[in-house]
Amino acid sequence: MSVTVAIRRYNSETGGEPEWVNYTLPERDRMSVLEAFMHIYENVDPTLAFRFGCRFNKCGLCAVEVDGRPRMACFTEVKDGMKIAVLGRMPVIRDLVVDRAAFFTALRELQLYIPEQEDAGHTQIIKEPETHKKLLLCVECLACNSTCPNFEFKKNPFVGPYVFVKLAQLHFDPRNTIDRRRQAKDLGITACTQCRKCYCIHGINLHRDAIQILSA
Repeated sequence: MSVTVAIRRYNSETGGEPEWVNYTLPERDRMSVLEAFMHIYENVDPTLAFRFGCRFNKCGLCAVEVDGRPRMACFTEVKDGMKIAVLGRMPVIRDLVVDRAAFFTALRELQLYIPEQEDAGHTQIIKEPETHKKLLLCVECLACNSTCPNFEFKKNPFVGPYVFVKLAQLHFDPRNTIDRRRQAKDLGITACTQCRKCYCIHGINLHRDAIQILSA
């Protein structure tokens, strides 16, 4: 018995249009999409490019689109006829690998961190509000940006929902000294208040827990 999956292949160095390539895999109980990638790489086609880290749904590196929906490859079961592609709206290096370095470099000036403080050497107790603990589920897989109809890397100034999740995290951090609501408004969050089309693989309610908080 076997299953067939289609993977969208692309190489930014050679250019050209992306193309779908079919791969036949031995049927195995509960084979994950990541395991399928590894089988293809080791036994069929060593040129397939994909990214992974922890293999346990914690690092965000193996996020891909499965049948048009973002999924973690390590936690998604292979199905016959499945179509797998790189995350949309992001810069692509090759096949299923997005250019994360380029994305995070572009965000460097947004200060998505706690500024240094004079008493930084003192221990501080961070109490995350109960209703906003889900914000900490973000593993920076960038799938939310890939589902945002207003986001397109380097094509417009809109930063996308990933940045708003980070700003909401910082908004609730007692060490934060920057007005993150003002920052979110300057970055175009008003475009998100009625949209609700972005999606988080890990279950963060992006509209309730980030966008509404920063738009208040």
